[in-house]
Amino acid sequence: MRMRTPIFATTLLALSACDDAPSTPAADALAATPDTARGADALEAPRDAERPRDASPALDAAPPAVDAAPDAAPAPPTRAPLPPPPDAAQLAAPPGYTFARGLIHMHSVHSHDACDGDPKPGGLPNAPCLADLRAAACRSRLDYMLLTDHPESFADVSFEEAVLHDAAAGDTLVKDAEGAVVGGELACADGWRVLVAPGSEGDLMPVMLRRPPADRALYRTRAPESVAALREAGALVLHAHTEERTFEELWPLGLDGFEIYNLHANVNPRWRQLPEVLPDVIAVIQAGEEGPHPDLAMLAALRENPWALDTWNRFIARRRTLGVAGSDIHQNLPPALFRPADGERLDSYRRLTTWFANYLLVREMSLDGIRDALDAGRAYTVFHLLGEPDGLDFALLDASGARHNMGSELAYADGQRIVFSPPRVPEGSTMDVRLLRVTALAPGEAGGPDTEVSVVAQAAGPVEFAVDRPGAYRVEVRQTPEHLRAALGSLAGLLVRPTVWVYTNPIYVR
Repeated sequence: MRMRTPIFATTLLALSACDDAPSTPAADALAATPDTARGADALEAPRDAERPRDASPALDAAPPAVDAAPDAAPAPPTRAPLPPPPDAAQLAAPPGYTFARGLIHMHSVHSHDACDGDPKPGGLPNAPCLADLRAAACRSRLDYMLLTDHPESFADVSFEEAVLHDAAAGDTLVKDAEGAVVGGELACADGWRVLVAPGSEGDLMPVMLRRPPADRALYRTRAPESVAALREAGALVLHAHTEERTFEELWPLGLDGFEIYNLHANVNPRWRQLPEVLPDVIAVIQAGEEGPHPDLAMLAALRENPWALDTWNRFIARRRTLGVAGSDIHQNLPPALFRPADGERLDSYRRLTTWFANYLLVREMSLDGIRDALDAGRAYTVFHLLGEPDGLDFALLDASGARHNMGSELAYADGQRIVFSPPRVPEGSTMDVRLLRVTALAPGEAGGPDTEVSVVAQAAGPVEFAVDRPGAYRVEVRQTPEHLRAALGSLAGLLVRPTVWVYTNPIYVR
């Protein structure tokens, strides 16, 4: 299977829905490509006893069917999907906690540009697209989805509709003490259940709303007053596409957190990483069936978002700020442009939900448990296409031996030690663990740096560090995925390279 570069440029334009991103020479060249097609841009009981924790993956959640392109038949499926991930609750976690795997920044039939730009044909939800989303959430064993539909559509539906409630499918609603809907549980055919909460992505990205805000314009107004009002409506107020905004723009808003990774930053033709990414992705396209398994195609485009990480460092040096990965899935990449060797569309809900996720340490598997973990900063970004975070642990031990989990904020004192246990690395692969200390610098010369980021410990395995000064301490883990070599085919030599695997949220020592 081969593809001409101009058509692949079209694919990237369709995948990227960032209309206000800065222009670049690469973008201008791509924009001039003929025939370019663009994609449009709790209060409830724990459910641990209600869901089968040892259930096998849903067998009925097969990859969604792909409509034939107008001028060509679909490629015959020659590769089965990679196995779904295990139940996150089976992964080794710190005492008293369970891992919850989930997505933040997710679009459904209530976004105008989802489902190939036709989310509600005839005014009704696009049934095949909605079925794809539900099947993906079940097969990928998601514990939660924080939906973030665009306000143009989201503001016109009830929260019951917003959380995709289907009583006939066995879904249940989550209500607050007054009986208002604040979320739902999506029911899977095998008994698995996925927590779903309403939210929106406009100029701000409020998640886990408990009630509609007083004015829908708040979604589209990037201002401190909007953040405060959305928080008053029960939301955690995040920001998407951090790479498009400066620290100076985001700092005054009073955000709870923002994205430190979004796939669009890697492939947006109007952003800075495309010149680095494009040759590798073209190589994957041209390799066809001799190249990587389609479920690993992301490895060609995956790059860290340095601008978002830099902004995050500047924030956490000064105040607590949650860092998350935004999935931003729309299932709206024109399927006629490129069909991987398995016959499934590149941007299917199923495929994209297996690439990376936000793994939370929860005390209970409920919407309240999810919110508590996010509020406390007990969140890891994990690119689990490289492997699950089994055994991952990050904490500070004080002089008495008391444990302070990731997200904790405490005063500097003698005898503090940071301990980090990395995930169990897949056999044959290696990893690079780096403990970073981020500190704010005193105002210096105009244009000089205002934040210092130091690697204070580095190892190929566990790390222990005696805290010697205040700072925001966080960990980055990169993996060289030798265990994927066979599945990467002819491009193993290109794609078996150090790749980001885990970002922790900080421990704050002040």
